[in-house]
Amino acid sequence: MFKSKRRSIVTPQSEHLKLVGTLAMLWGNAEFDNPPIEKNSMIAGMGQHDRGYGYLDDHPIGGMSDDEWLPIARRTFSMECSDIVADTIVKYHFRRLASSDTSAPRKSLANEFTQLLDEQLKKHNLSKKLFDRLDRITNLCDMISFSLCFDVPASGKISIFPRNGDDSEVDVNYHVEDGVIAVSPWPFSVKAHQGYLVAYHAEGYPEKLDPFILPYLLKEN
Repeated sequence: MFKSKRRSIVTPQSEHLKLVGTLAMLWGNAEFDNPPIEKNSMIAGMGQHDRGYGYLDDHPIGGMSDDEWLPIARRTFSMECSDIVADTIVKYHFRRLASSDTSAPRKSLANEFTQLLDEQLKKHNLSKKLFDRLDRITNLCDMISFSLCFDVPASGKISIFPRNGDDSEVDVNYHVEDGVIAVSPWPFSVKAHQGYLVAYHAEGYPEKLDPFILPYLLKEN
């Protein structure tokens, strides 16, 4: 779950995933190619990239010890999925998370995940280059949703390969503030999009649910 940094509300991982899946669904336009995979696989993989947390989780993002996070990471990575492309997108995400920390347990886990991913790519004749590129999009959509769920102004950028047949990269910038998600250059298929997440008042959560609606507007910066 994401604890708001400015008010007493929390947003569960399931709602965070809803926004990431929506961004994946909207991806692609004349300047940004849709990746050469089934769109439903992209939506499922990116929209379930944190699938091991459950629906109303109470694991605070940024506040977990390795003892709490590592079992979640292993559970997420090892879940069976009939869509091998979606499954590989999820596993790339968690390998990246494990690789981002220098602690010995996470380094060991990252090495384990890398070996298992290499075996999966080989077994199913999947392109490492393709999934490296897809993981950039997962990371961008994830960070945009992260920023909305933490409920404070935030900016960032992720380098993306906009063309399937080209190795040129473009920095996609985002700024999130007061429910407005501004992105430039614009990688989405619509001019703008409005939606919402369901957060909850922190007191009593998750045993007592007191919903709090978080509307958002996705637009070009």
